[in-house]
Amino acid sequence: MNDSSNKNSSALYCIGEALIDFIPEGSMPDGTPLLAPMPGGAAANTAVAAAKLGTRTFFIGKVGNDGFGRLLTDVIGGYGVITDYMSMTDFACTTLAFVTLTPEGDRDFTFARKPGADMLLSEDDVPDNLFSSGDILHFGSIGLSPGSPSRKAHKKAILSAKNSGTLISFDPNVRLPLWDEPIQLKETILEYLPFADIVKISTDEMPFIFGTGNEQEAADYCFSTGSSVFFATRGAKGAAVYTPSVFYETAGVLVKAVDTTGAGDAFNGAVLSSLIGSPLSEIIKGENLRNILSHACAAGSFTVTRKGAMAGSPTKKEL
Repeated sequence: MNDSSNKNSSALYCIGEALIDFIPEGSMPDGTPLLAPMPGGAAANTAVAAAKLGTRTFFIGKVGNDGFGRLLTDVIGGYGVITDYMSMTDFACTTLAFVTLTPEGDRDFTFARKPGADMLLSEDDVPDNLFSSGDILHFGSIGLSPGSPSRKAHKKAILSAKNSGTLISFDPNVRLPLWDEPIQLKETILEYLPFADIVKISTDEMPFIFGTGNEQEAADYCFSTGSSVFFATRGAKGAAVYTPSVFYETAGVLVKAVDTTGAGDAFNGAVLSSLIGSPLSEIIKGENLRNILSHACAAGSFTVTRKGAMAGSPTKKEL
């Protein structure tokens, strides 16, 4: 793959939401749950996960000019993410997500976001000529809300990355409560899939997006629209990676799950950290994908053993 000097100069850019996850942390004597604020947001989590693994990483996003926004800026930067393109707004509060956990650590989300500050990221917040060949741009569906400035900002970044020869990674990250109608989300995901070189989708999201839970059929659909690498995450059962010519799968690492929030983002961070600076023509040969898949599964598994997506993702030493 690319020489080490190219890898060292390349960067991962994550565009999207940074928010506060309120995670259950004990309860009152009457059983009312107590909630602890934790920095989160899929795009920000992925940026932090990659930075903790030693990757030069930028976060592009907007938070409110409030206590939570300042906390997010400090925490994200504190993990080594470059926050030059992270801004604040006085016109909306930082988005909040209230997370309910099952005894198995699985989560359900309720959002305070009508609008949230992340939705106000604008085209002006995305500099021209930001990306280079060897970089990777990662995005999800949460920043693609219909009619929001953020959707236009994402489109600008994606088109700029395409024109620069930058690899593009897409994790649809289905969050139905954020959309007025499920069909809006499905249509948006299908609209943006053709921009992606690398796609990561969990198996429980596939029936909604593709009408099938069959991984190979989902991968083939993505390949037909122009994607080259497809990761299917299976929760505790592990994950698989597909290209048009290779297939690898790995079992999950057995751990006691405390909080599954951010496991997929840690997976993404590990994958993208491993692929940074590598040309797509080399990636799709699959020579390193087996090891990359195992590495990413280990990162996701480690994350669920601790509460909080950012705090939970491993450093290179921990991994």
